[in-house]
Amino acid sequence: MGIVMHGDVGTTPPLDRTDCFMALEAAVQWWGAEVPEDPGAGELAQLLDEIVERLSGDRSTEQARSAAELLAQAAEALRAVARLGGLLPAISLWHLRTALRQEAGARGQLAQHNDPQPAASPL
Repeated sequence: MGIVMHGDVGTTPPLDRTDCFMALEAAVQWWGAEVPEDPGAGELAQLLDEIVERLSGDRSTEQARSAAELLAQAAEALRAVARLGGLLPAISLWHLRTALRQEAGARGQLAQHNDPQPAASPL
């Protein structure tokens, strides 16, 4: 199996549940959260909710708000996985892949607008 470069929005998501969880753990860590050992979908969703809250603060930029919206959608997909538990593995995998796509899109929002010009801030 090849290396999945999760930061590239155009990459194919991992094929199995274990790879999806590993990629999601790494993604949540990239956003600065401390991930517990062997987290479940519900725990990852909760961590994403905390990241969304941080990105949606009063002083957030439009890019941060767009990223937060995508991360909120990723968290919702993870909550769906948590609700399904071991039932309907194909549907759970679809939700995991959706969460990965949303997170990659959120990361892309920040990278896309991360230029050297400082954002105008109201005084």
